[in-house]
Amino acid sequence: MGTGKGKNIAGRNYGKIRRLRGIEVLMESLRESDLYGPVRDYLEGLGYEVKGEVRDCDITALRDGELIVVELKRGFTLELVYQAMDRQRIADGVYVAVPLPRRGYLSPRIPEMTSLCRRLELGLIFVGFTSTGIGQVDVAVHPKEASAPRRDRKRRLAVIREHEGRTGSANTGGVTRKKILTAYKEQALWVARLLRERGPMRAEDVKKAGGPPNTGVILGRNALGWFDREPDQGGRRYLYRPNQKALDALAEYGELL
Repeated sequence: MGTGKGKNIAGRNYGKIRRLRGIEVLMESLRESDLYGPVRDYLEGLGYEVKGEVRDCDITALRDGELIVVELKRGFTLELVYQAMDRQRIADGVYVAVPLPRRGYLSPRIPEMTSLCRRLELGLIFVGFTSTGIGQVDVAVHPKEASAPRRDRKRRLAVIREHEGRTGSANTGGVTRKKILTAYKEQALWVARLLRERGPMRAEDVKKAGGPPNTGVILGRNALGWFDREPDQGGRRYLYRPNQKALDALAEYGELL
């Protein structure tokens, strides 16, 4: 994703602020999660692997070891700036994404927003929607790798591991008070679904049937309390089956799998 000014991305030069034409923004009706799709599509178009709601980050994007974080908000607020500055401790670049103001680039707040983001070494993305509901993004400012914050390597690694542990983009960035699927829970659901479909099995057989690499750990530790076990015929290994808690979780998170 680049951090320098005037870098050409997706065939457009974003070194200077451009106005999105034909955009209608209804600030009152937009939710943070509405911003997720256009920003995700933009980043994926640049070759990033994009996930939502990873370790409190609205959007994480990985490409060749580079970690980009995007925080979504319905408005440009002090809370958003605080969140973005905190994410600078773990990411190579941090963007804030907000709806394009009603007056577009004629809004008197635009120069203030862009100036503040440049001073804080943050990126700024405006999201607009056409009258037919098609989302468009305009990158007004690209971030720089923040020089002031001390790197939190442990937290950065946790975010990357969580991101890489997801098999898809099940979570939508910017959601609140909704079910969030962590990498561990997603893998446990994967195991539970295999056991539900194929019946009691040993851990190694679950893994051979397509279970995640850490199948043995998930079943052995049973941290979520989803699995019951009993000795197999030889008495040396255990057969596992999903209990009612696991079946309830499969029903609850089914649309996210």
